[in-house]
Amino acid sequence: YNFNMIRSEQLWKFIDTHDYVIGDFIWTGIDYQGESFWPGVDASSGALDLCGFKKDAFYFYQSQWTNKPVLHLFPHWNWHGREGQIIPVLAYTNCDTVSLYLNGKFYGQKRLSFPRQGTSGGWNHYAKPRVMPTTADLHLEWDVPYEPGVLKAVGKKDGRTITEEVRTTGSPAAIRLSVDHNSITANGRDVSNLKVEIVDTDGNVVPTADNLVTFDLQGQGKIIGVGNGNPFDHKPHKASQRKAFNGLCLAIIQSTRKSGEIHIKATSEGLKAATVTIKTTPDHDRPYYWEDVYQ
Repeated sequence: YNFNMIRSEQLWKFIDTHDYVIGDFIWTGIDYQGESFWPGVDASSGALDLCGFKKDAFYFYQSQWTNKPVLHLFPHWNWHGREGQIIPVLAYTNCDTVSLYLNGKFYGQKRLSFPRQGTSGGWNHYAKPRVMPTTADLHLEWDVPYEPGVLKAVGKKDGRTITEEVRTTGSPAAIRLSVDHNSITANGRDVSNLKVEIVDTDGNVVPTADNLVTFDLQGQGKIIGVGNGNPFDHKPHKASQRKAFNGLCLAIIQSTRKSGEIHIKATSEGLKAATVTIKTTPDHDRPYYWEDVYQ
């Protein structure tokens, strides 16, 4: 439960209880380099990290700002060596109720109300619907003795049921790749973000994985940056490899001015490699340059 989440929640409490306050200024919504204390290299106050990966605080804001059912359960459930110790399990949600289970064992149903509902019209009279909260806060929390397995939260909102699971994973076994654009324009400027996930044999992201991933690119593109969101990683962003952080890292792929395909292979010692292909399509909106001949 880090400082970023605490600050997000505390600021929103103030806004929610003071009608004359229209909002707060998040400095900033995404992490950025600089304004840090050594050995940190970035300001990690954002709801998104440097790579755009979502932090827990992202889901806090989502639980406050949308009407669709939201249920986010954290932290991860890989605590080898801490069997039997109490681990605080939290949920950001806008559900009416949330029930928590660990390996099928019920740990209670909770509901939140903030600010806590007061009496209306007289002593012991309440406006309908009557809310019977277990907390007057903006998150739910359970104390759970750790054992490996599956945490499952079941939320209900307006008659709908949603579930969220956090499970103990196996050891890192493979690399999984995905891109936010599988086709980009061959204009020498367009980019696609390549997300790298370190997964176990069942395809679950291993939240403690920090494997070094090396990228090999062939075709009409180039790697213009790599990252992992780790505020204490001093490695340069201009590189062809990056260690995973919380099981994730990123490479930014840029097109050349020639159309074709970009083939990227990601490898790491002891892990099954992965490949992905990005197409680059002609840019019909730009003039012809002589330099295109020499690309």
